Amino acid sequence: MTGNDAGRVVVGLDDSVGARAALRYALDEARRRDGTLEVVTAFMSPERLAVLARIPVVAERDDVAAATEAAARAVVDEVLAAERVEHPDRALPRFEVRAVAGDPGPVLADAAAGAALLVLGHRGRGRAATTLLGSVGWWCLRHADCPLTVLPEVPLVPAAAPTP
Repeated sequence: MTGNDAGRVVVGLDDSVGARAALRYALDEARRRDGTLEVVTAFMSPERLAVLARIPVVAERDDVAAATEAAARAVVDEVLAAERVEHPDRALPRFEVRAVAGDPGPVLADAAAGAALLVLGHRGRGRAATTLLGSVGWWCLRHADCPLTVLPEVPLVPAAAPTP
């Protein structure tokens, strides 16, 4: 690890509850390590979509990347707003948000090269072989060259208080 990567925490982000939990965890880890936070979201390029769907390319890659990054920034802003309310005294680490064309597993494993930690959320949508980890988590476990933390999806509603 280089000096810059020693505290770099990478988190994969989509619009799931699990990804929001992963972002909060990654934020705390970046703080704890006095490092930086790199928020990465993957998207399917218009060229690949056109090939898979057998349709003409209908959007420019830069436009799709910008829209994907804007959506990721909206999620980051939402999580950071909650973080500021809950912990107004905690400073936020430096962070960046990037949208990268490609399959999420390879995109995140590449982004985490040399990082101190890669953090993912689990949505629980995989087949039997990946039920506990998820396909993106499974890919990153096998290919990322840094430690990996996968957080389970947390419930949106707090658990009911036990009845006496």
